[in-house]
Amino acid sequence: MLTVSDALALVLVEAVRGTSEIVPLTNALHRILAVNLLTPHDSPPFHKSLMDGFAVTTAAAAAAAASGQEMIRLAVVETVTAGMVPEKSVATTSAIRIMTGAPLPVGCDCVVPIERTQFDEAFPDHVVIPCDAIITEANLMRQGGAAREGSQLLAAGTQLQPQQIAALAEFGEASIDVYRRPTVAVLATGDELIPFDQPLRPGAIRNSNEPMLMAQAATCGACPVSLGVARDTIDKLSLGIQQGLQHDVLLLSGGVSAGTLDLVPQQLAAAGVVQIFHGVDMKPGKPLWFGTRLFESHTTLVFGLPGNPVSSLVCFELFVRPALEKISGICTQRESGLTARLSQPFTAKGSRPIYQPAVISIHDGQFVVRPVAWNGSSDLKATVEANGMTLLSSGHGPYSAGETVPVWFWGDGRH
Repeated sequence: MLTVSDALALVLVEAVRGTSEIVPLTNALHRILAVNLLTPHDSPPFHKSLMDGFAVTTAAAAAAAASGQEMIRLAVVETVTAGMVPEKSVATTSAIRIMTGAPLPVGCDCVVPIERTQFDEAFPDHVVIPCDAIITEANLMRQGGAAREGSQLLAAGTQLQPQQIAALAEFGEASIDVYRRPTVAVLATGDELIPFDQPLRPGAIRNSNEPMLMAQAATCGACPVSLGVARDTIDKLSLGIQQGLQHDVLLLSGGVSAGTLDLVPQQLAAAGVVQIFHGVDMKPGKPLWFGTRLFESHTTLVFGLPGNPVSSLVCFELFVRPALEKISGICTQRESGLTARLSQPFTAKGSRPIYQPAVISIHDGQFVVRPVAWNGSSDLKATVEANGMTLLSSGHGPYSAGETVPVWFWGDGRH
């Protein structure tokens, strides 16, 4: 069987970056930028005040200091608020009252905060300022101080967060070129499955894999599409597969092991899907199937996920999520190589590498991982407590508390 790293490498070879589309800025949150963007103008576009106070020239303080004065009285010749343009300039004998964000008047090289001054609203024609409060370039920002025209604003592959939406708005980017969201079809298989909103009957289980995989796909920024449940018949399974192959990714849950009714591999082959691999050296998830189907220049990635829910969950995180990130154009994919210290001794059981559900947290600035009690790939309840998994090996022998082990967070963040 393939190792996890070798299997993932084969998946990523087949996962091709998708096409882009133009969307309004208001719809661009969490989308992936498809082009490099340069700043179209300086930011700020003019010299501006960073404080409410008085625009002055430092030459005024120099003149006062030369005559031994500690305070200087200046005539207030104008008031400028944000959105206004100053009509007057400042001189050694004058100041302009200015508000945060307003353009600086000619001659200004310092803004003195109002709290450092002696100013009476009843006598607004003058202000008294300590000479030591007049400091060159204090409390102002020069044109282009944040960004120069032509400098990089955002790189392709950036997932747009609220602060980046704000920056795009500042520079007038009303329409954004982003990668198209891949569509992910989810098809559960099995005669034993019933909808999750229906009462149990003898021999039946509720369909938990479909909502789980739909939710996982959504956390990748993909567009999940439910195909319902395909019963264990060739006709039903074939119809569901044909529908799923219209999408970028098809996830089938169940039917890929070696049971009598495990029909998925043969029906995928009948539909023209080329098998890349079947089986990975891991627990849970050993029966994982992966292939592709090319039709009229459109390639569909097909994952046959094991039916046991924890197997499906783990296989999605290890293989499907990285593939969707690549298709979506994310330039820096999920952190790899994370490690954590075991919070307690642990002994791994089994002959294959085990991706053990676990709780990952931060203590004293370091990741710490606690494996949760888990009864195997059908024990979905154990994953409710977990927020990720750790890789353990039975060949290692008993693990000691404090040992460092690889970890993966599940989902779209460290929750």
